[in-house]
Amino acid sequence: MCPSCRSNYQAEFGSEMIVHLSGRENRDKPGVWVFSKLSICLDCGFLQSKIPASELAQLAASTPTSERLVGEQAGEDALSADRIRREA
Repeated sequence: MCPSCRSNYQAEFGSEMIVHLSGRENRDKPGVWVFSKLSICLDCGFLQSKIPASELAQLAASTPTSERLVGEQAGEDALSADRIRREA
């Protein structure tokens, strides 16, 4: 069930993407290739993905502490994203 619109009309797709760290200081750093399954709601477009452990470890190792969201800050960003999704 879609957590955004509660629809059961979803499909799963294979994906490949390159995740880059943001900021000028990271522009010369290579991205991390991620191969994951995407679960997409075909009613509202809400997307869920789970990153495999090996790629997640690479992302965690390459993310500076200053760019990590923790505790309430991470929760606030998730709530903001949910609000934006509902308003779209």
